[in-house]
Amino acid sequence: MESMLGAVCKFRLKEIHLVPPIIIRLVHDKIVDKYDLRHVERWSSGSAPISAQIITMMQKKFPGTGFRQGYGATETTGCLSATAPGYWDYKFAMTGGMLVANTEVKIVDLSTGKELGLNQSGELYARGPQIAMGYLDNPTATAETFDDWFHTGDVGYIDDAGMVHIEDRIKEMMKVKGSQVAPAELEDLLLGHPLVEDCAVLGIPDMYAGERPKAYVVLKESMSRDQQEDVGQQLLQFVKDNKVRNKWIVEIEFTDMTPKSPTGKLLRRVLKVQESKQGRVAGVRVTDEARKAHL
Repeated sequence: MESMLGAVCKFRLKEIHLVPPIIIRLVHDKIVDKYDLRHVERWSSGSAPISAQIITMMQKKFPGTGFRQGYGATETTGCLSATAPGYWDYKFAMTGGMLVANTEVKIVDLSTGKELGLNQSGELYARGPQIAMGYLDNPTATAETFDDWFHTGDVGYIDDAGMVHIEDRIKEMMKVKGSQVAPAELEDLLLGHPLVEDCAVLGIPDMYAGERPKAYVVLKESMSRDQQEDVGQQLLQFVKDNKVRNKWIVEIEFTDMTPKSPTGKLLRRVLKVQESKQGRVAGVRVTDEARKAHL
């Protein structure tokens, strides 16, 4: 971190391209305060989602700067959308920007495949000259993902201004009593809590609801077991106070880190394997009776 900040100051860089884990460190790490970053005009983020709470903290910490994101995938070779000049204000920071030239996107219903309108959430289908033709030597995956459109596997919508909003991956969505719940929504909320450094949410089996959200939480400061119990109960109540019933977290496990790829993408599959192998690792959890009360 200090090497990066030193280079930013030495060369007086105006725009900094980062991945979310580094941006999270920018707003939390006291080392950052040692560096004069007033020459930075814009921050850019990509490769993984970033929460609204972190965006708000960036705006407060670096007033007068802008923030932008884009949206794409490995299969799109480049991006599908980007934030154009004139839209680098923080009020657009949570969007993936507008579609790039010669690119089409439509939103389809997750159940029916019917095309949806503006501000309606569904899977994004895309087509354009930058999109790959398929997967090498894998005709099955190619047939599942590519037809006239590339099926991104991402859930989101396009707003009235033409901005792309990404909510989560279809494969990572939880189904709680038949309702789709996005882990990223709960992660965004938890990251806004003053005691939380990082977190990850995934669905765990539940005999009453099919699935319920569980959170893996990294605290900003180390705490004793009793302190963790207290903080865990605070976090459970924090979610209850801010989300509807089917989005309440039923279990929290404290951990030293959440698994991420080199580009900063959260690797939920690693947590799912860990969960399936180890079962319910000791953490803060609600009882079966409390779960019934959620219904």
